[in-house]
Amino acid sequence: MWLISMYVIEMLGYMIVALPIYAIVRMIIVKRRKRPVNKLHEVLLALFILYLVGLASQTIIPKWTMGIDVSTGKFFFDVYIFDRLSSVNMMPFRTIMSYFQANEYVSGWSSVSLVNLLGNMFVFSPIGFFIPLLWRRMDSFKAIFFIGFGVTCFIEGTQYFIGRSTDIDDIILNTIGVLIGYWVYLTWKVLTKREKIVDRK
Repeated sequence: MWLISMYVIEMLGYMIVALPIYAIVRMIIVKRRKRPVNKLHEVLLALFILYLVGLASQTIIPKWTMGIDVSTGKFFFDVYIFDRLSSVNMMPFRTIMSYFQANEYVSGWSSVSLVNLLGNMFVFSPIGFFIPLLWRRMDSFKAIFFIGFGVTCFIEGTQYFIGRSTDIDDIILNTIGVLIGYWVYLTWKVLTKREKIVDRK
């Protein structure tokens, strides 16, 4: 759980910084459009954008450090775009199968396996939930599938150039995660319709 907590804390840091910036930009856009404001839509849109910022922080934003050098007293800001541990896997299901096998890095069904397998799916689930909720024209399996597949391909392609591992299995797991999010959305839509019918009675 500590590994998951670390990722969540890192994502929240970026999201907190992005919140006031998004709020200012969105207010300017809304005022220029001069259209009626749907408060619920604005809240959901803000949550989705902040989620995307958090997702980007863990996928396509290069690792960086900053601070003051103790020995010199000078400020430093370093960006790392190369990693000797990064790898490329283009064979489907090779990495997924390794999550179920014990090796020198993973002792059985450890937390690392859970983070890599389940994390790769569920961290992308909000895409499948928020997109059809915010934009009705995207409410179809075909649209969500291609959006999920396209987003994950873009992320994996970008990771190749910023020193992170690129894996076709991540594309598979991420796309499945988006579809899981869409299934949750469809379930939610059915349940809310039932509630409305009950209310009418």
